[in-house]
Amino acid sequence: MANRFKSTLFLVIVLLALASFSVTWAQEATPDAVAAEDMNLRYGAPVEGTIGGGGSKFNEIWTLETASADRIMVRAERTSGNLLPDVSILSPTGDVLNGSYGTDSTSAAAQIADFTLPSAGTFQVVVQRADGEGGTTAGDYTLVVTALATGADNPNNVAVVGPVDYNAPLEGEITPTHWRQLYTFTAPAADLLHIAARRTHGTLIPTVEVLDANGTSLATGYPSSTDDFAEIVYTNLPSAGQYTLVVTRESGFTGNTTGGYELLVELLGSGEGSPLLEGSAGTLDYDTLVEGEITDARWYQDWQLVTDGSDTITIRAERPTDGDVSETGNLEMEVVLLGGSGQEIRRGYLSTTGADAVIDHLALANPGTYTVRVARVSGQGGETTGLYNLTVMLEGSGVGSPELADPSGVVEVGTPVDGEVTNERWSDSWTFAGEAGQVLDIVVERTDGTLFPYIDLRDANGQTLRTGYPDPTRDRVAMMATTIPAAGQYLIVVYRDRGQDGDTEGTYTLRVTPTQ
Repeated sequence: MANRFKSTLFLVIVLLALASFSVTWAQEATPDAVAAEDMNLRYGAPVEGTIGGGGSKFNEIWTLETASADRIMVRAERTSGNLLPDVSILSPTGDVLNGSYGTDSTSAAAQIADFTLPSAGTFQVVVQRADGEGGTTAGDYTLVVTALATGADNPNNVAVVGPVDYNAPLEGEITPTHWRQLYTFTAPAADLLHIAARRTHGTLIPTVEVLDANGTSLATGYPSSTDDFAEIVYTNLPSAGQYTLVVTRESGFTGNTTGGYELLVELLGSGEGSPLLEGSAGTLDYDTLVEGEITDARWYQDWQLVTDGSDTITIRAERPTDGDVSETGNLEMEVVLLGGSGQEIRRGYLSTTGADAVIDHLALANPGTYTVRVARVSGQGGETTGLYNLTVMLEGSGVGSPELADPSGVVEVGTPVDGEVTNERWSDSWTFAGEAGQVLDIVVERTDGTLFPYIDLRDANGQTLRTGYPDPTRDRVAMMATTIPAAGQYLIVVYRDRGQDGDTEGTYTLRVTPTQ
């Protein structure tokens, strides 16, 4: 028996040396059966052959060319006659690499169930009858070489399939000849991502991995307990740049699952410096509500606020009270005031209601341009999104504000005038031409609102000569029997309790009368 096998191998090697075949890579196959005179094998494409009776033809030699060290299965099966098939794989130099060593238990087929080729190259698959030249069986057969996995360095497994975009699902399919699939994406910043690959059909047990530009693994998503999806729940990219996503199957080269998948890269939070976070959402005016929206891509929005004075302001950001949550979102927010250099001045945190954030009664240090930022709680890594309303309320104009600069008019003895104190103009002034030695009663009475009034008499240089304090009722203030020291222009200033930081507003009547 051993002598017959050696003789057979010798004849096979001789035949190989004499044979000259046109060669096509196995993985470029179409699944059509080929005629016996075309002795090239292609993965998954059955071929037909015949082993003759007696000594006429006891084997046939087929050529298999591979681009990598693939995992393969080889099966020869009788289709007619009494052929007892045997199959073996020979190296490019004619050495036997593996064989079926006879038929299986049915005696109708011979199989090499799982063999990894040592390298890329041209190999021979030999189908012969049992006992080779000395055998007596004959018949037709089919031969098929099945790829279980192409090599990791196979062109299929290293070429990029294409680009993937944020929040745009795409579909692919893992096969034995393409079990490692690469996608590229360019991140504009150090973005926070969620990445998932979900099986859509077949037996695929997927895994997913992120590589940096140098091919270093940054994060891996392993199969779930149900084996139908793999995800990277959170991965924070280190910087802007190009990255690669790898979708493959569990165990990779040695794995056996195949099937379709859906790949989704979700942007959970744009990184600082992302174009998605740049630019102003708009300009703010006092006491004017504006609307904004926080998304995963734009998890904060900046608004510009320009002030003419060192004003006292309140900033409120809140979720809309009308509309369903499905429309308005679940945003939990903070509000931040930034200075001209981007430095944080004050932060308003989420209230206990979870629906708003407030910076209350903040006195600005200087006039100028400020940034009001509305951001979600936990910033880039936060999980809430939705609509918001933003209002900057002027609580009191600051020193230098033009609203406080000019008098409202002239007041004369015996002629009352009406005025109003507001947050914008919390100090209202009137000019008065005084005469030396005049003795006057100066009285202010609230006519509407909540005004808690005070009055000052000031000279032309703005120096306070006398202050009038409110009555216990807090709706009236009087300076009785006030003597004018010299002829000239004076200011009577009506203002509210606590001035710029006060809370009251309202209308009033001012009377200047001779003291009786």
